[in-house]
Amino acid sequence: HPNDVLLDTVGPFQSRSQALLDVALERGADLVDLSDSAEYARAVSDRASEIGARGITVLTGCSAISAVVATLARASAVGDPLRIDLWLAPASRETANVATARSLLASLRSTDRRACDFAPVSGMRVESALSVQLPAIWPSITDAAFWVDPHTRGAGPLLALASRHAAARRALGELAPIGVRLARLGGTREGIVALRIEGAAGVARWILRAPVGSYLLALGPATIAARRLATAERGPRGLVPADEQVSKDALFAYLERHRIAVTPV
Repeated sequence: HPNDVLLDTVGPFQSRSQALLDVALERGADLVDLSDSAEYARAVSDRASEIGARGITVLTGCSAISAVVATLARASAVGDPLRIDLWLAPASRETANVATARSLLASLRSTDRRACDFAPVSGMRVESALSVQLPAIWPSITDAAFWVDPHTRGAGPLLALASRHAAARRALGELAPIGVRLARLGGTREGIVALRIEGAAGVARWILRAPVGSYLLALGPATIAARRLATAERGPRGLVPADEQVSKDALFAYLERHRIAVTPV
């Protein structure tokens, strides 16, 4: 119905149509999604004029990827960002599921690997919405890279193989239910996010970490935004940029409440 708020968490977004956005536009409902897909972000961005004309609010990528990174980049005193690197080591024992595994496989586009120099995480490069949503805010950005460490013993070589061969990606996608069960057994409960923002006036580094429950970071921005949209304090209309989806104060209060440590380095 008009003014309803739709919260969309159904991945992998790489294989999604825009049917739900069509419904939101038709009915006059607001839409918040947790997509981290570059392809989906581009598709939604292409409809910004249509979204604005309809007068609804759409927040795409409202998760630990685009929204959290953009909020911290905006809060960092580095001037215009030039390069952003995000590392993720998920709490695979708590969060591994088939949709997430297939989303990761679909996003592997490179054999590049990079270690973080200020947090214990090293990951493979994965295509993400960062490369679409952040340069739209800061045209100064030359690269917005997302590096994922599966945080599960033995998963690294398999993902490296998948990044080189489409057939391997397809095979691992079919075997995802088995891999998820193994990750739940052999993974870790600790989740780590590390962010490096290089700007014209310096470099900022952030670490977000929790021994358990770190998956709540991914839900934070969307939870805050959906609650705001459901009240009289609606906030901006149209397609909302990632750095305006959630305020720093609201995000930090949410993280403190859920015992996710945020540390500038």
